[in-house]
Amino acid sequence: MTRRDILNFFHEPFGDAFYFGPEKISPAHLRWSIDKIESSGRGHYTYDWVLQSILTADEDPTKRVFIKDMSYHIIPPIHSITARAPSLQAQNLSSISPNPTLLPTQVVDAFKFVFLVRNPASAIPSLYRCFIPPLSTQTEDTSLDPTELGYRELRILFDYLRDKNKNPLPLLIDADDLLADPDAILHPLCAYLEIPYSPSMLSWPTAEDHAFAFSLFEKYAGYHQDALNSTALALKAEKKDTAPRSSEERNDEWKAKYGKEAMQVIRSAVDACRDDYEYLRSFRMRPS
Repeated sequence: MTRRDILNFFHEPFGDAFYFGPEKISPAHLRWSIDKIESSGRGHYTYDWVLQSILTADEDPTKRVFIKDMSYHIIPPIHSITARAPSLQAQNLSSISPNPTLLPTQVVDAFKFVFLVRNPASAIPSLYRCFIPPLSTQTEDTSLDPTELGYRELRILFDYLRDKNKNPLPLLIDADDLLADPDAILHPLCAYLEIPYSPSMLSWPTAEDHAFAFSLFEKYAGYHQDALNSTALALKAEKKDTAPRSSEERNDEWKAKYGKEAMQVIRSAVDACRDDYEYLRSFRMRPS
């Protein structure tokens, strides 16, 4: 988001249709208050509405579109595996396309894809914090849905793009590699995306930077606090100890932080995502 001079950013736009719109796929609305959906202002967002808002954005037409989104927003999760987006059906040119997404194949083909994966033993405990105080007062949710973690859907999308020999093939980055050496990862990433690299991309210290980030993140209040409180992409002190920890050690850590019941929820979710993560990680771009 530091390259606002050349890119037009969209933050999880298809999540609006997935969670809030008339075609919503997530069952999260069943545990939310009616006011949460009505006050979001996104209750009318169909998948087509979101797509058209991206394709017809009023930003500088010389800027390229950069979308950060979750795979399960466009590939129905296991809880709704037969879900469709009726507003997009007329745009799907073939009824027998192997395209696993809700989006028209011609739209998928128009984009370059970069996949970012994170070890579920790190990602899921971090996400769990969003469902307990104090963050739950902002997210207005108290339940981690193990079917909406995205590893399964990420693998499906990644394999689809690889199998069709999309040119260029998708790039996959592991968050641990990115944190270990941001510069070594961003250089080839920028080359892949044909974006000029600048060391300034590694930091966002200004009030303008933070105001822009907040404008994108505010619709999912509470989920991005660490990012909003940061000023640079750098290895955190607590991440420097890379010694592997056993499952028992991690369980003890989660139990101490969140309690026994929460530890069991986290452990079950981590284990369910492990195979997909390890598979995806085997394709990661390795720092040179």
